[in-house]
Amino acid sequence: MSEKLKDYTVVEEVPIRWGDMDARGHVNNTIYYRFFECSRIALFRFFDIYEEPTSVRIGPILSYQACYYKIPLKYPDIVYVGAKIIEVKVSKIIVKHILISKKLNRIAAEGESHIIWYDYENKKKATISDDLKQRFLKRK
Repeated sequence: MSEKLKDYTVVEEVPIRWGDMDARGHVNNTIYYRFFECSRIALFRFFDIYEEPTSVRIGPILSYQACYYKIPLKYPDIVYVGAKIIEVKVSKIIVKHILISKKLNRIAAEGESHIIWYDYENKKKATISDDLKQRFLKRK
């Protein structure tokens, strides 16, 4: 399992809760996006770009996400959720996610998120600073 996660910048360990399951007895599809969100926030903290939502003037905002479901998950289990930046553009980063079941020792899902730099005061896209781009590229 560690081989599958070694290239990821951050890896979060998240327990599956009984309430994460739906009427079909497996983890609801929307919860996979929550798992990805956990790794995305960890990635923001790693790069020291996380700010409390009320204080952000220019910062990241999710513009797109996708998930490729590979296997169903069930309670009880623990998932390892990895995130890494795979592309840096003028106003956007693309983040790859991986979700691995500890109990099954398999990839449960893979996903992608597009994060836009956004000027919250003027309500428009902003440019990622050159310094931040370099920090992203150094860890890519």
